[in-house]
Amino acid sequence: MTYSAIADVSNVLIELIKANAGERSPIDSNRVEVASPADIDSLSSVDIALYPYQIETDTAMGSGSRTISGTARQDRPLALSVRYLVTAYAVDDGGEDDDEGQTNPLKRQQLLGAVLQLFHDNSRIEPADAPGPLLQEQPLSISIVDEPVEELLSLWSQFSGVTHQPSATIEVSPVVIQSLNEAEFTRVEEHETTVDRRSDASDRQSE
Repeated sequence: MTYSAIADVSNVLIELIKANAGERSPIDSNRVEVASPADIDSLSSVDIALYPYQIETDTAMGSGSRTISGTARQDRPLALSVRYLVTAYAVDDGGEDDDEGQTNPLKRQQLLGAVLQLFHDNSRIEPADAPGPLLQEQPLSISIVDEPVEELLSLWSQFSGVTHQPSATIEVSPVVIQSLNEAEFTRVEEHETTVDRRSDASDRQSE
């Protein structure tokens, strides 16, 4: 059962960021989370937040067909495309926080650039190489989405009391959820066909 597919993919993205945080990146592996902007306040220790804001069926994968394993037949899986809002915060640890927290605008831009660079360099993730459990055969594709400014601002307006932060959107697909509809069947091993030949006498009588 892979009803956890969306959560698994979110975890893969987070683990991918953490695995690449280090000397060559300004990202702190302890400050990355899957969270809505509405859940992050001025006292939060989150620098990078991923929020799955749109989930659609993935038509690019096609309708597919039933899968067969041994003597079990399973309905085709549900393939999804998930869009994430990627937001940089960079709330400083030092200094006195005001009502909105002390933030470093340049650091926010650096963090956002670093995480987008990471997703660009890892635009295809094979299940066997994923930094977290990924129970599907199809590789993940990560692409940066050119979301229209109006739609991005409309998305941010849905977070009550939250000010707009530097952000971008990415799309991850296919996210595969296997069907629970499964049935046993019996394979036909042999099929015997018998052809009767009428005798010559019968053939002449019929003429």
